[in-house]
Amino acid sequence: MQFTAWNNSIRVIILSFTLAAGVAGPLGSVRAETLTVGGTGSATPLVERFAQVYGGLKPDITVRVINPPTGSNGSIRAVLTGAIDLAVPGKPLSDAEKAQGGRDWELGRTPFLVVTSKEPQPPGFTIEQLAAVYSGKVTTWADGSPIRLVLRSPMESDTLILRKMSSAMDQAVETALARPGILVAANDLENADLLEKTPGSLGTTNLGLMQSRSGKLQALPLNGVAPTLAAMNQSAYPYSKSLYVARGPKLSPAAQGFLDFMLSASGREILDHAGYVPAPRQP
Repeated sequence: MQFTAWNNSIRVIILSFTLAAGVAGPLGSVRAETLTVGGTGSATPLVERFAQVYGGLKPDITVRVINPPTGSNGSIRAVLTGAIDLAVPGKPLSDAEKAQGGRDWELGRTPFLVVTSKEPQPPGFTIEQLAAVYSGKVTTWADGSPIRLVLRSPMESDTLILRKMSSAMDQAVETALARPGILVAANDLENADLLEKTPGSLGTTNLGLMQSRSGKLQALPLNGVAPTLAAMNQSAYPYSKSLYVARGPKLSPAAQGFLDFMLSASGREILDHAGYVPAPRQP
């Protein structure tokens, strides 16, 4: 049922974008071209959806998504040097990167999640309780089974969001990173795999990525608030992750077309289906 609904949505998006672009008639014959897009791992399923829909509009354009992911920093470096056509990082460009000719747009926001593979779903944590787990003061679930943390590296956005939750979480994450034997994931996709496969796991991801997978991770409430799009929009749930699209100083006409599509009303509809609140369209 969900697959059928998604296919129907794709057809609607293709038709609406085609009519808006004024290309409802037969597409002319053009030379095939391949675009390369890199970015943070959590963007991979979303960019693949963009590419799928755009392929229905422009069958002579192939969008290749780099996998394994290059990460935010790697993709920004690559797009600024022209090694890839577009980047989809989890952070905006810095002033220094913009000075190199880069430009970025926010695509949308999605709730940042604390998740587990534990069943039945635990009731969630207060921030103080979460700090006790990350610091190692609490090491078991309520039934006595072990809590197995899955961490990200110190400068990854998930780690930085955790550290900003409170001063206690800042210190707890520092302690967790120094604990021996703790699993550390290299990228967003590996992180989700480890969380799904590790019994009693506890870690972080985001709603957009979790919604794109068929795993059985449970998103836990924080301070009694469930991490939904509605709660994030109402500021009741304050933890979120933004996704951006960035270009370098040079951009081919084909890449410009795909960028325009990502920022269009049809792109916003794809974002909405993928668990993101689309950002306002920037001029």
